[in-house]
Amino acid sequence: MFKLMVATAVAACAVIVAPLGAAAPTNAKNAFPVTIFCPSGTFEAVVNGNGEFTAAHAVDSNTVLIPIAFGTFTVTFTDANGVTTTETDPPVTKGKATPKNGKVQNCTYSVEFSFPDGSSFAGSGSVTGFIPGK
Repeated sequence: MFKLMVATAVAACAVIVAPLGAAAPTNAKNAFPVTIFCPSGTFEAVVNGNGEFTAAHAVDSNTVLIPIAFGTFTVTFTDANGVTTTETDPPVTKGKATPKNGKVQNCTYSVEFSFPDGSSFAGSGSVTGFIPGK
């Protein structure tokens, strides 16, 4: 379960802002929240999908967030008894996904999630992404 949560958090952290006209799926069954800190501002976003490079949607605008690379991701899981497990995942790159105009942003992100049994999940890392069409 811990590995699934790490994979979900990494997927949730798909993060660079680009307006595309789609609403954030905040009420979707598997929506996962993430806070994104970019030079252009701080964004609350959600991801609803699988995979490391799943796009995220800002919750307060029609904005999509597109990643091309993630830096080191550190996550801590605390079980209901207070026992913590910390894991660090290495950087990962999507490949040749850099936009033709070369305009990318370097951001950081954090995720926090509490479960009904009292356990919790918190992670943070960095991400590089681009704004499509700009």
